[in-house]
Amino acid sequence: MPTLAELRSKAVKVKDASVSSLANTRDRMSSQPSKNINWHADIKPKPPPPPKPDFRPPPPPSRTSSTSSTPTTTQSKPPAPPVPLRRAGSSTNASLARSSNPVSQTSSASPSPPPRPPPRSLNSQPTSSASPSPPPSVLGVSPGPPPPIRRDTRPDAASHTSASHLIPPPMRSIQEGEADTYVDRIDWANLSSEDKQVFFSWLDEFFSRYLGVTVPPRSAVDGVEHLKVPPGGYMPPPKAPITSRPAESPHMSSDHITCYPPPSEHDSLAEDLAHYFAPSTHWTSTWYTSESDLLAPPLRGKGDLNWTASWSHDGRTKTIHAGVFFPDLSMCWYAVAWPLHLAPTHDPNDTRVVQRTAQFLPRPSPWDGPRLVAAHETYGETIASFAESYEDTGQFCARGECWDLANEALKSFAQYDWVPPPVPSILRTHGHLMYEGKVANGGRTQAGRWRGGDDRVRRGDIVEWKVAKLSTGPYSRATLGNPDHTAVIVSDMVPHTQVADGKSVPPREMGLLEVVEQGVTSPPKRAKYDLAKLEEGEVWIYRPVALEEYVGPALAPECPDGVNALTL
Repeated sequence: MPTLAELRSKAVKVKDASVSSLANTRDRMSSQPSKNINWHADIKPKPPPPPKPDFRPPPPPSRTSSTSSTPTTTQSKPPAPPVPLRRAGSSTNASLARSSNPVSQTSSASPSPPPRPPPRSLNSQPTSSASPSPPPSVLGVSPGPPPPIRRDTRPDAASHTSASHLIPPPMRSIQEGEADTYVDRIDWANLSSEDKQVFFSWLDEFFSRYLGVTVPPRSAVDGVEHLKVPPGGYMPPPKAPITSRPAESPHMSSDHITCYPPPSEHDSLAEDLAHYFAPSTHWTSTWYTSESDLLAPPLRGKGDLNWTASWSHDGRTKTIHAGVFFPDLSMCWYAVAWPLHLAPTHDPNDTRVVQRTAQFLPRPSPWDGPRLVAAHETYGETIASFAESYEDTGQFCARGECWDLANEALKSFAQYDWVPPPVPSILRTHGHLMYEGKVANGGRTQAGRWRGGDDRVRRGDIVEWKVAKLSTGPYSRATLGNPDHTAVIVSDMVPHTQVADGKSVPPREMGLLEVVEQGVTSPPKRAKYDLAKLEEGEVWIYRPVALEEYVGPALAPECPDGVNALTL
């Protein structure tokens, strides 16, 4: 029977074992609080905002541009505080309609490899079909695994040709004793007709075996006639037949190099609309009486503009107001007023009862170098960093369209109240036009024009393509735009030639563009395109700039006070 001391010793050992087991379990099962874990370590941070200035700059001076049609400017009123944007619901007797129809499509692919390298065809269009846009994703929230990336649709993916299987040339065997035989040099300049016949028969035999074709034997009339070689042994080059000359390339107009923005009948698209509201213009309908569509008939069906409109009445007279922002950065405001008691079939051209007015701002003039550099310092780094924050994350920006990457970067400045709002994206316009160019006929016909006083393309600029085809290798090419493609430039590019505002600069003289781009089937990624290898298509480069300083006031149904708008 155990003694009392033995029982006490066993109890102490059991207690120590239990305490040690509990301590070890606590150490193994302990973890850090979840609030200390960085759940978004793989997601790149958002770009930093531009530095906040110590003081607010003074308001920009009003624009006093004139047009060639001798318009009369309205008298400027004393300066007034900025007019806030009119929003829907701000007035009990007004309704607001807005329209903004940006359209974006992108496609880029390489042609399939042929069995043998054929001559490059200028009519091939290796484009990839666009799949439905994925739902928008938020940068701060993990949307799950990214969609599979088709590497064969990358613009920079080069196609490789397969090796040609040709019959090898026949091997010449050396007869015994030939290795030690001295071979005299052939006097090629003084070959006789018989020697030439034998030489050509050897060539026929060689190519017949090498190419696997049958070459008919030569006759005596196939010999080479003797030519009289002038002193010195050099013959002049033969004259090329006229029928072999390439066709003359079509001439490109210096006024309208590219198809965008759409050409205007007058100095700007806004002035074209102002002429529609002139008393001399005959209207065929009372379109302004419809409350469902307040857009003027010349603008209906067009998706390349931003507009806003409203209507109001005081019990006797009804008035509609509308403001339109065009892709050439001109603006127009129009108004139509008429008595409420008029019948729907009244005469819209009776100026005694129907009053119509219009004011407009022409397209802005190009800026000088210092102002363009200052705009780059304000917006460029933030826009480039915004695009790079999506690079290689597998996440799409907004809908995944190529246009969204530039549009969302410009819209991100709304969170920085000390930064003037930039010019918004209006279809294919993203600010101050820096360059436009066009290439046709496989690169043989080129035209381009530099705008503004800066001497280079800078980081944060935005590039637009339209059905552009670039050579990416000996037998491959990339197609940018089906029909349009947008990308954010992330590296400076200095043209190969000296540039100035209005100077003709063909795309071959530009250089290499490094961009971040996305498509509906490809998440944001980095790519490089050499404009010198552009074979077909059009290209535009824009510099983001301040809206009020470059264009004028923000879009509103009525022209704000203090704006020196023009009238006809």
